[in-house]
Amino acid sequence: MKKVLFFLLSVSLILSACKDRKTMDENIQLKNQIKELKLKLMQYEKLAQNMQFLIEEMEGVKARIVTNYGNIELKLFPQKAPLTCFNFITHAESGYYDGLLFHRVIKGFMIQGGDPNTRGGNVQSYGLGGPLVHIPHEFNDLKHDRGVVSMARPGNLAAGAGTQFFIVQQPAHHLDGQYTVFGKVTSGLDVVDKIADVATGANDLPKTPVKIIKLEVFK
Repeated sequence: MKKVLFFLLSVSLILSACKDRKTMDENIQLKNQIKELKLKLMQYEKLAQNMQFLIEEMEGVKARIVTNYGNIELKLFPQKAPLTCFNFITHAESGYYDGLLFHRVIKGFMIQGGDPNTRGGNVQSYGLGGPLVHIPHEFNDLKHDRGVVSMARPGNLAAGAGTQFFIVQQPAHHLDGQYTVFGKVTSGLDVVDKIADVATGANDLPKTPVKIIKLEVFK
């Protein structure tokens, strides 16, 4: 009988120790998870601060697209699309857009440019080019009204956006919420109309080149 009681006591102690050990392990795991969450929260707060800094830096930045049909001036919306505006501004400052074409023109709809492939003579590649690193979409509540500037994108949403953009000639609200609006024409809508009116061939490519001579950004 004593042996049985001793055995049961031993088993009870072992189970109790195992339970205590399990509780300790769970507590350690929980503490580690809390530590990781706090670290992530700090990172998110820092990202939010950095983004706000970026937005404030971009406030008041304007753009001027100098074309062989005239100039188009834009205001940007960094509060609505900060990454897109930063992407556009930095590429413009680097001269990325200079010499490119408006390679897709659809009268009554929009004019599209910003593809680096248009520097070359392979027209089959027009519309397929972009930067090495893409940015995420920033779909917002801005409408595709006349004169709005929005980002082009491939059919695969996960691919993000690059450097190609389009200017809406006439309202195109079927695009709302599916493309990133990041600016609007403030001067030069008549130039947009002139470009939209050019004769086009296959793939809506103007028969006479419409060139972005220079894309300037300034305050």
